[in-house]
Amino acid sequence: MDIRSAARLSGLLLVLAAVGCAEDGYSTTDVSNLFEIDPPYAGTEAGQAVQFSAMLGGDPVAVTWESSDPAIATVSSTGLVSTINAGFVAITAAQTANPSIIKSASLSIIPGPILLASGVAVSGIGGDVGDLIRYRVNVPAGATNLVIQMSGGTGDLDLHVRYGQMPTLSTFDCRPYAGGNNETCTFPNPTAGVWFILLDVYDDATGVSLVATVTP
Repeated sequence: MDIRSAARLSGLLLVLAAVGCAEDGYSTTDVSNLFEIDPPYAGTEAGQAVQFSAMLGGDPVAVTWESSDPAIATVSSTGLVSTINAGFVAITAAQTANPSIIKSASLSIIPGPILLASGVAVSGIGGDVGDLIRYRVNVPAGATNLVIQMSGGTGDLDLHVRYGQMPTLSTFDCRPYAGGNNETCTFPNPTAGVWFILLDVYDDATGVSLVATVTP
């Protein structure tokens, strides 16, 4: 028997042995009690939300959620994570029926749009034609008004505002589209969460101010 025939024969014997084991009651690992977090790890930029879910044996399971650092990211009772600052956090789920059983996922957050503090103006904004400048503001639950106001300076910036996602030049919740830099977007009873602001440099600009004011 040559080497090639011997190799084929040994491969066949291995297959037959595996089949025999299966027929003798061999089975794959039981995953009915496998506790998993999906996704097990994720990456995003500050200001974006990430949804996590908990599964037991492939089915949803009741859990409580916790963030290892609420200054970087918080997590709701449904596993929705709101990212606040750049950094690294563990998002942990504990089974409601047995809190001693826990599982964690990793979340890496890179710097995102500049975070505005309510009522605190940012000045000296500017750029060249085609530049896109990004900001965000956090709106707490129960806020009665959100006003985002751009003013002053030279040139022409166009203000775009959108809830939950960064606006684009064609997708936004508000775009005054006025000449110059005096533009305002107002949202009565704004939805709680992150509001994103995009400034499009339509004409070379310098010395522009931007302020977002949240009324509790």
